[in-house]
Amino acid sequence: MAQHSKIIIGTQAKAIFIGRLDEDTGIAAYRRLAKLRHIKLVEYTNTPDAAKFLPLFDYAFVSRYLTILEALKAGIAVFAHYNNPIKYDYLTLTPFVKYIHIFSDPLIVNLKIDSEEISQGQKWARTQTWTKLAKGYERLWQK
Repeated sequence: MAQHSKIIIGTQAKAIFIGRLDEDTGIAAYRRLAKLRHIKLVEYTNTPDAAKFLPLFDYAFVSRYLTILEALKAGIAVFAHYNNPIKYDYLTLTPFVKYIHIFSDPLIVNLKIDSEEISQGQKWARTQTWTKLAKGYERLWQK
């Protein structure tokens, strides 16, 4: 199957941030990335059910486990920022690592979106359940 990719440039590109406005969420890096790439960034903080807005966006700038799952399920590209080794490990050791884009420096982020990657991530996310998540945490705690 042919792979399709796209890069969204200009004012039509939109990204969503869902989460707290604390430094550890990567909000400063997401804002910088949006500014550098002329992406409209919409921030949802303290917004119940903000995930319902995900399909309206081209990119999800998020780094929390459940929000990443919701973005993958919605079928949009996920860009997750890390600023320390623990967060890097957390992001790279997740089962969805091959479906997301992880970065530390907004200057070198590749915004190329692979539609096959998005599709596979969406399929995978749709198979996830609370039971699977709980079992994953149990395995982690046993190590």
